[in-house]
Amino acid sequence: MDDKQDGVPSGVPGAEGPEQPALAGAKLNALMSHVTSGVAIYEAVDDGADFVFVDFNPAAEQIEHIGKQDVVGRRVTEVFPGVREFGLVEVFGRVWRTGQPEQHPVSVYKDERIAGWRRNYICRLPNGQVMAIYDDVTEHKRSELAARMSEQCFRAIANYTYDWEVWVGPTGRVLWTNPAATRTTGYSVRDIVAMRDYPQPLVHEDDRERMAKAFRSALNGGSGNDVQFRLRHRDGRVIWAEMSWQPIHDDKGDSLGHRESIRDITARKLAEQALEKAEREKEAILDSLVELVVHQSRDLTILWANRAACESVGRTREQIIGRHCYELWGEREESCDDCPVAQAMETGRWMEAEKSTPDGRTWVIQGTPLRNETGDVVGGVEIALDITKYKRTEQALNDLRRKHARLTAPHKPGGDRPDDEV
Repeated sequence: MDDKQDGVPSGVPGAEGPEQPALAGAKLNALMSHVTSGVAIYEAVDDGADFVFVDFNPAAEQIEHIGKQDVVGRRVTEVFPGVREFGLVEVFGRVWRTGQPEQHPVSVYKDERIAGWRRNYICRLPNGQVMAIYDDVTEHKRSELAARMSEQCFRAIANYTYDWEVWVGPTGRVLWTNPAATRTTGYSVRDIVAMRDYPQPLVHEDDRERMAKAFRSALNGGSGNDVQFRLRHRDGRVIWAEMSWQPIHDDKGDSLGHRESIRDITARKLAEQALEKAEREKEAILDSLVELVVHQSRDLTILWANRAACESVGRTREQIIGRHCYELWGEREESCDDCPVAQAMETGRWMEAEKSTPDGRTWVIQGTPLRNETGDVVGGVEIALDITKYKRTEQALNDLRRKHARLTAPHKPGGDRPDDEV
């Protein structure tokens, strides 16, 4: 059987068939008093062009913030001036004329006094009056809109994030990934979500064991930052990647899996490798020089030294780095007053000096300032050449010249002969 009669829902007085007016009235009063939904009963006026309040239950008073005594006997368009724009008066008229109940879609009612989302069910009572049963669904609608907005914001951010983002469930299956996955790996989003042994097929063979341990750590609730590894692109290329991961929990603290953020660092890695190669080549060149080359900080701490510099003091590069030049070569506890490197860093100009060390050696020392990108002096380079043999040769030559000069000097009668002729 149809559970409706004359458009009235089951449970509404009069829906089950004719009954005594007193019994129907009692049921209606019970409905009005105890339901949590707002209930308003109207009488049609002006041939259904408007409707006057006949009854108004306590729930309706709370929803609309107005008392029953303030609405009964008044037109609905007077109490709620936005009701025509809301579309409800038109629905009242149809239901009153046809007897067919209608569900008014959830809509926003607004006037100068109140505003909110309302859901209305309208039916005609056996006595010809119109009854509206409605709920204030504002909070639900706000939550729904907030959730929808959060979801849209999440997808807008995640889908257009340059990094590859992955949500892995507690069982290790990929639940979601953004389109950056395709750019990074060559595999489609569908391919990755369907991958049963993720991430092994994507990881370079030499890094699989290490990344399997990291993945197990993530599944066990661990987190990690900036772990570098290699990916095998679908076309066979090797991609360098850097990954961070962290666990995800719901409001109750239950695990939802973990999130992975993966960045393609191939360009950076290639640049690092090129720089390392250049550093090795530079080191090989500097190590081949006979001059001592020492890179120093502003306080004359040694940052790097070539092979000749290390051999000159009988120490390894590791033993020299972190010391001061004046300790190693000058056997001093403080910088020399006329240190060319210190002067170069102070003046910002190239400097040169000839200096002797306690071991009897003589050096020509050049100091050159080093500047950063903004032009500030951040250190200096010392280039020293051991000229001891040259100086000794020069001294010997000078001695020979003086001896020659004495031997070839004119002899004066009665004068002294050169010492070597005595």
